[in-house]
Amino acid sequence: MQRKEERILKTLMLLVVAGIVLLTVTSGTVAGAGSGCPTCDFEPTHPFLMGDDGTTCSSCGGPRSSDFSVLISGDIPIRPTNCDYEDPSLIAYIDDLKNISDPNVVIVDVRTPAQYAAGHIPGAINLDWAKFRNGKGVFIGLENATRILGEQGLNQENELIVYCSSATGTQCPASSYVFWMLEYLGHEHVSVLDGGLNAWWPLYGYTQNETTRPPTNYTAHVVDDRFADTEWVQNNLNNSGVQIVDARTTEDYKAGHIEGAININYENLFRDGDRLRGADGLRLFLSPVVIAGLDKSKDTVVYCESGASASFLYLPLRMMGYQVRNYEGSWNVWCETHPGLTIPISNVSVNPSSVYGGGTVKIYADVKIKSSEMVSMSSSTGSTGTSFVQGYIHDGKGASVKIVNMHDASDDGRYEGEWVTDSSEAGIYYVDIVASDGVLTTKKKNAAIFEVVLDTAGP
Repeated sequence: MQRKEERILKTLMLLVVAGIVLLTVTSGTVAGAGSGCPTCDFEPTHPFLMGDDGTTCSSCGGPRSSDFSVLISGDIPIRPTNCDYEDPSLIAYIDDLKNISDPNVVIVDVRTPAQYAAGHIPGAINLDWAKFRNGKGVFIGLENATRILGEQGLNQENELIVYCSSATGTQCPASSYVFWMLEYLGHEHVSVLDGGLNAWWPLYGYTQNETTRPPTNYTAHVVDDRFADTEWVQNNLNNSGVQIVDARTTEDYKAGHIEGAININYENLFRDGDRLRGADGLRLFLSPVVIAGLDKSKDTVVYCESGASASFLYLPLRMMGYQVRNYEGSWNVWCETHPGLTIPISNVSVNPSSVYGGGTVKIYADVKIKSSEMVSMSSSTGSTGTSFVQGYIHDGKGASVKIVNMHDASDDGRYEGEWVTDSSEAGIYYVDIVASDGVLTTKKKNAAIFEVVLDTAGP
């Protein structure tokens, strides 16, 4: 009887703590809406912090302006409260790098050459992560990957510590992606630098001195259990020993996902400064109490849009003892081979691309929607029926500005809508196209861009 009461008490305590975690996550999500949404309108003093590919803002629009000081703050604890992960060797901390003298330990900056040249950790070599992905974001293959690693002077015996701007955080998937790739190639000693360069330079500075290594031969010892392609996922959809995890946002997951997939938004796995949660936090967040259906005993496959953000989830799952694979083709490739899962949206355009405030912008999109009849829409209440096409206009800060209802007047699949830019501030605006046939809902993000300018001289 006493043991039963203890079990009940333990369960109740876990539920209470889980509730607190969920409340914290929910509060953070709400607080991030509107003016706190991602933005690119900042100019950091140090150019090596810009973006996640050195040329553009990150996939979510760049660091949140309100969070920028947090990302690079030296006040954040270097280590979380509890580092007792099941495999703590997969993560490194900035103070581990201060006194490295072993020539076999190689620090690897996986950002672009331009970012590396602007400033990096002393002694780090440059290994541009984009070279390991083709145009659709798919892994370039074993032969090409091993060739690149050899050209950079790396071999299987090296102990590698990889980093990018914020490493394990929401702004840069490069380091966790390279970490996954190296594990797939059978590299035994590789870890990710928690917090990345943003955690390092406020405390220890940076250098612009280039470090290179003489070319060598890199030989892969492939670990098949780290990799999944479309065929593997398809063949295991009904395998009771396999679970599929969607690492995208809840919004994207609800718009369409692989059948039976569990949704875990990777952004919830990080603490302040885009650094990984401690072992206690991960253990609780990944528990079935919080993530219904998640089973540590199963072979876990993670995916996102193109296999990059999924690597954010791959790393902590590995650290917590999961057997996990990365589906490198992810949703982009899955949709190509399963066209019934999405509504095709193409040829999105705006006219004009630059308009004076108060002028009208017309939005066009080709949408192959299944429903034969479109219903009337209300801008204030949203859809009043089951089928619609809309243009979501938002500014550079991610704040929603207008929802435009689009119609197919010619019944040829070419939808049109318009927005009168009255009282609109000057600036750059983006258009997302959202289409629904009553069953499927598909969004094409940032499908078009236009500018509103002030007519200071008058007509």
